[in-house]
Amino acid sequence: MKYVISIVIVILLLLGAAFGVLFTAPGNNMLKPVIESKIAAQVPLPTRLETFVLRPDRFEFALQIGEDTRVVAKGSMNLMAQSVDGTYDVDIKELANLQKLIGQKLNGPFKTHGTIKGDQKLMKIDGVSDVAESATDYHLALRNFEPENLTAKVLHLHIDKLLHMVDQPVYAKGLIDIDADIPSLNMEALKGNVVTNISKGLVHPDPVKKDFNLSIPSNLTFHGDITTRLSGTKAISNVDFHTPITTLKTKALTYDIKEGSLSTDYTMHVPNLDSLYFITNQHMKGKITVTGDVKTAKNMVDATAHSNTLGGAFDAHFNNGKLDVKVKNIQTVALTDMLLYPHIFDSKANVTLDYDTIKQLGTMHAELLDGQVLPNKMSFMLRQMANFDITREVYERTTIDTKILKKQLRSDINMKSKLTEITSKDGLIDLEKQIIDMTINAKIKKMSIPVVIKGKLASPEIKIDKKGLMKEKAKEEIEKRLPEDVKKSPAGDLLKKFF
Repeated sequence: MKYVISIVIVILLLLGAAFGVLFTAPGNNMLKPVIESKIAAQVPLPTRLETFVLRPDRFEFALQIGEDTRVVAKGSMNLMAQSVDGTYDVDIKELANLQKLIGQKLNGPFKTHGTIKGDQKLMKIDGVSDVAESATDYHLALRNFEPENLTAKVLHLHIDKLLHMVDQPVYAKGLIDIDADIPSLNMEALKGNVVTNISKGLVHPDPVKKDFNLSIPSNLTFHGDITTRLSGTKAISNVDFHTPITTLKTKALTYDIKEGSLSTDYTMHVPNLDSLYFITNQHMKGKITVTGDVKTAKNMVDATAHSNTLGGAFDAHFNNGKLDVKVKNIQTVALTDMLLYPHIFDSKANVTLDYDTIKQLGTMHAELLDGQVLPNKMSFMLRQMANFDITREVYERTTIDTKILKKQLRSDINMKSKLTEITSKDGLIDLEKQIIDMTINAKIKKMSIPVVIKGKLASPEIKIDKKGLMKEKAKEEIEKRLPEDVKKSPAGDLLKKFF
């Protein structure tokens, strides 16, 4: 019996010692440096456990990390039920100082505080935050310490502060509101809805110019609405985004979180093409609506575009740097109108383009059907020279074959009617400099007239190549006056080559 009593006494003494170590002030003072050292071993920054209180029914601690971060938690607890009911307060004056801890460069202050209540089976966290100067409240449930569901409201999150916070250039400013209701946070079986509103957006031109070499207008505003449905591993969004330059809408922008892939339809409307000058470096008039699809995945980008425009249709396909374009039955007059170029030729055009956007090399083939030269300076000059009006001729099939090197286009032109033939070899159009340098050889009946077109694309100088014309006339005279036997002789060949 005395052994039993001895064992009971020993157990009671051990329990008393454990209680004294764990749940009394002297015991807490003994545990505090041990816990502080354990935290220091896990955190790659100076840490200081300023407060540590652990009692059978309550707890409190205050942890200082570095000079800028303080974490405080306190409340009641039930050892038997393994539950807590407490509050927390996180105050970070400069996120950049926590880079070693979080493994990412962040900037600016961050604060959050709230309540935590529950046990291992179900823990509920309700809090508020000022992330990116917003008014944010969130409600998170943990089951077995794994996130189960989330509801959150974010009001007036500042875009410029958010970009600075995630260490990105401040490309824009504006406000974002978010209303999220996510009953399932299981990454394999997501379920929920997120509504996002973007307002008072304004693009900052300087960082855009620096990073993307685009001269964005200084007053470019934007706003939009995004409605997202979470299902399985996918986030499926309806997007309605507006700027003064363009409107972009999608019905099902789908991002697969597991695969890291994105696919979407889109409709883009540009009400004033001239507003795209900062991208195209080309003044234009008119409007356009483009529809298509985009798919991206690891090492893959695939996109299509379609538009009914200029009296015809435009279709494009982009795949990993390769661009294929097909244009059907567009009106050339409408095209020159859009580009603000003078009217030269009226026809329907079919065009195919193959272009490597990485190498900036490509080819283009165009066929212009049932075309007519329109009255212009060149037609007037030809009429003066040949006493012939080429605007009355019909060119059933005109071909243009172009080689593209960056922004330089070199083209061969062939067009033929019953009484005329017009050709050009290696004509140059420089889209960057907006210049043209081309010689047109016009054969009217038996007369050849070279015409030089040179200067600014919008208003080139057009003139007869007098030196070339004299050569052509000399050839005609040789053909007319030389006897047939001389023409066929080596001397005749030499004379032809000379001229």
